[in-house]
Amino acid sequence: MLKAVGALALSGAFLFAAAAPALADPAPRSDQRSDQRSAPRPEQRSALRVLVAEKGGETKAVTLTCDRDGGTHPSPRAACRLLRKAGGDPARLAASPGQVCTKELRPHAVVVAGMWRGKPVVFGRVYSNACLMRAAGGAVFTL
Repeated sequence: MLKAVGALALSGAFLFAAAAPALADPAPRSDQRSDQRSAPRPEQRSALRVLVAEKGGETKAVTLTCDRDGGTHPSPRAACRLLRKAGGDPARLAASPGQVCTKELRPHAVVVAGMWRGKPVVFGRVYSNACLMRAAGGAVFTL
């Protein structure tokens, strides 16, 4: 059953990521300095889609950009800070490794897809409950 939820969420994320509009470079403002060292090149920018689905509940999807922390994610600074520590790999996130959680079964599927500094990111996992999901991904998975 959990595999089916994970497969469904992962396939939905691929469709979700494929239908996403391309991120265009903002037009430079005349009052900005043209310092190329401070702004990452377009091919090195990070833009991710994060999807969290609760079995039998709601599904939430947001965007997260981390080269200028933002997007529609509710906590972009905290989420980007965690991803930077993990090198952009959601599988390496360990937000609260000592977290104590109940053993209730309310599956939550998480899918993260996009680009992290020029490298593709595709991550999908099903957690037994929301507490385990938040312990693993912290602000990144908390929508």
